[in-house]
Amino acid sequence: MTDGEFNRTVIPQYRQMYATAFAILRDPDDASDAVQDTISSLWQKHASMAKPDNAVAFCNQTIRNHCIDRIRNNSKRYFERIDSLYQIPNGSHADSEISLSSTSAFIIKCLAKLNKRHRKVLTLSIFSQLSNEEISTATGESPENVRVILSRGRKIIKEYLKNEN
Repeated sequence: MTDGEFNRTVIPQYRQMYATAFAILRDPDDASDAVQDTISSLWQKHASMAKPDNAVAFCNQTIRNHCIDRIRNNSKRYFERIDSLYQIPNGSHADSEISLSSTSAFIIKCLAKLNKRHRKVLTLSIFSQLSNEEISTATGESPENVRVILSRGRKIIKEYLKNEN
């Protein structure tokens, strides 16, 4: 791929790549870094690459893979950030301490009831939309175990929802 083809093919996909990275990583700085790293990596290899048939799909798959690698390599820091999302403040100051809609607060409350293992797997599945194999890679669990954890976590949430009504 020539320099011009790269500029016409990859660079226009920056916003879409950022949106994909943000959906997976849930952090604007990490998403921006991931896109920059991916574009830089593609630029270094562009001379030996063929022009992709579908630039959007190629760029989205490339950034998705990079984000999964980033989660895998930084899983401890990523999971600590996920755990901090589910800490609901105690006391009468809860409304001033978090500015979430009632629905978001309810979802966080449901997920906070789960143990750490279930919470991680469900968060990666629901919010990051990773497949069981990708969750397995990110968490170190086997794909079969991820499937069981997802099933049990969903069952716990259903029971919690039944008891709330």
